[in-house]
Amino acid sequence: MTTTNIGGVSVEIRRAGNGVYPLVIFSHGMGGCPGNTNGIQSRLADAGYIVVAPKHDDCLTGNTTPDVPWTQPENWTDQTNVDRRDDMHAVLDALPSSAYSQYIEGFSNIGCMGHSMGGYTCMGIAGAWSSWARSEVGAVAALSPWHRPLMVQNRVGDMTNGQTLYQGGTLDSTITPELIQAGGTYAQTSPSKYGQVFYRAGHSAWTDGWLSSRFHDEMAYYLVSFFDAYLKHGSVSDLEVKKSRVDTLDYEH
Repeated sequence: MTTTNIGGVSVEIRRAGNGVYPLVIFSHGMGGCPGNTNGIQSRLADAGYIVVAPKHDDCLTGNTTPDVPWTQPENWTDQTNVDRRDDMHAVLDALPSSAYSQYIEGFSNIGCMGHSMGGYTCMGIAGAWSSWARSEVGAVAALSPWHRPLMVQNRVGDMTNGQTLYQGGTLDSTITPELIQAGGTYAQTSPSKYGQVFYRAGHSAWTDGWLSSRFHDEMAYYLVSFFDAYLKHGSVSDLEVKKSRVDTLDYEH
C-alpha cells in the first residue's frame, strides 16, 4: 500500500506488484478511512487489480454526520456531501497523467467499490445523480450501501453502469432489508446485477477486525469474481455459486 496525492486528494493505492492492472476506485464509509477496509481491498489487489482509495474529508475529520440527516433521505440532493463527488472526479481526472498510470490497464471501463456511504458514492458516480456521473464506471460493487436517498427518490434506475453487485448481512438491520425487499434497490437496479446477503454479518462486517474477518474470504470471492467477469472478460458462472456463509444469493446476468 502506498499513500500519495492524486489531483489534490490524498489517496491510498494498493497493488500486488509492478504489473498492469484494471482499475477499481474505492470509497470508504462516513467517518472512516480507506485503512478500515484494508482486508477487502488487499484481497482485490492480490487478485490482480490496482485499487485507488481517496481519503474523503470525513476521514480527515472523523465526522459521521452527513449534510442532511440520515432520517431524511427524501431531502438528500446531488449537493449533499458533494465533496465526495469532487474527490472521485479529481482523482479520476488526474490519474491518466499521474505516475501511476503506467500500472493501469485502461481508463474507459473501470470499477467502483464502496462501503456504506462509499457505496452511495459509487452509485452516485454511476449516474444515480446525473451531476455526479462518470461514464467510465462500468462495474459497481456496493457493500452495505447507504442507498435509501436513491431508492426513495427513484434514482436507482438512472444508474448507467452496466453491472452492479450488492452485498448485505442478516444483522445489517439499517441497510439490507430495504436493499433486498420487493421493489427495493436491488429490484430497481437494471441487469446485470448480483446480490449476496451474508448470514450474521452486520454493517461493519466489511471493515477490519477479528469478528469481521471471518466473512472476508467469501465476500472477496464474489467481489473478485464480479470484477473478473466485467473488467477481465471472465466467466459469470462463479457468481452463481452459493458459499457457506451466504444466506441469500441473487443474480440476473
